[in-house]
Amino acid sequence: MIYPAKTFDFPKVPFVFIRHGETDANKAEIIAGSSEPPLNNAGREQARAIAPLMAMAKWQAVYVSPQDRARKTAELVLPDYDLHILDGLRERHWGDLEGRPIAEAGSRFDTPPNGEGFDAMCQRVSFAMQTALAEVSDRLTVVVAHSGVGRCILYMTGFDAEGPRIANATPILFRPVGTGWEYENLTEDLIREISA
Repeated sequence: MIYPAKTFDFPKVPFVFIRHGETDANKAEIIAGSSEPPLNNAGREQARAIAPLMAMAKWQAVYVSPQDRARKTAELVLPDYDLHILDGLRERHWGDLEGRPIAEAGSRFDTPPNGEGFDAMCQRVSFAMQTALAEVSDRLTVVVAHSGVGRCILYMTGFDAEGPRIANATPILFRPVGTGWEYENLTEDLIREISA
């Protein structure tokens, strides 16, 4: 398979990424894309469950997809923060495949009929991340968005876009190391390390 060239300008600063909590579409393994399924009960509980961990640190800013499931997750996880909405963090538009089983999606790098190509999505995610990370000081930025945005971030930081999806409501710390990147689930120990 030939992958598109990685021509994205991605800031080399650490940040935390959170995929929104579970929706019924996630549970049923249905492509939600640009549609607006709300968080289900499990998704709301997932978001509330990580709020105490996220409250352990002082964050620079919280940037969020304009879609309801991401905004609601951010409100539950970080209730004391102003949310900065970035349109470039919205989920991929899957065109004719929206509402279809995820198994029908095919390769990440195929453009779905009447939908958005992966390269085009990653270009807008790259621009959104440049905006979100432009003024990082001694505190980290939090980005709350979608599985597809997480895949673009993985791809732009040198990892496999075709691997498993990032789990719902799981904070992931991304940070540059040497000429590359590393990422891992955020823990209390990591929060103490990055807050020192």
